[in-house]
Amino acid sequence: MSLPMPWISIGNGVALIVLSLVGYALKDPANSGTTAFIPAAFGLLLVVFGALALRDNLRKHAMHAASAVALLGVVGGLVPIIMSLAKGNFGARPLALAVQIGLIVLCGEMLALCVNSFIQARRRREQEAAG
Repeated sequence: MSLPMPWISIGNGVALIVLSLVGYALKDPANSGTTAFIPAAFGLLLVVFGALALRDNLRKHAMHAASAVALLGVVGGLVPIIMSLAKGNFGARPLALAVQIGLIVLCGEMLALCVNSFIQARRRREQEAAG
């Protein structure tokens, strides 16, 4: 049996928070490093929506909100990478790039799992209605 989606959301949220803390701890002391906490904001939202989804009456809405957060996380991680490619300074900040890639991977995985879960839930409902 697979892990329920609310727990996956909470786990991904915690992973994003840890990613931010590691990124902040490893930053150049000359920089403020506040942007390192961007993944933590997405992570906090995933934890909150995952916790709300533990309640049966809130699961559907909370998991849809979590998938929207994951989508925004993927886009939010891709935009600075695309901008750095366009400006010609891709890889100039390797730690920031690593944190952005981590954000994309964790949110992309969460989004893919949410979409898969939604498809499976729809199929179950259709089978129950037909059967």
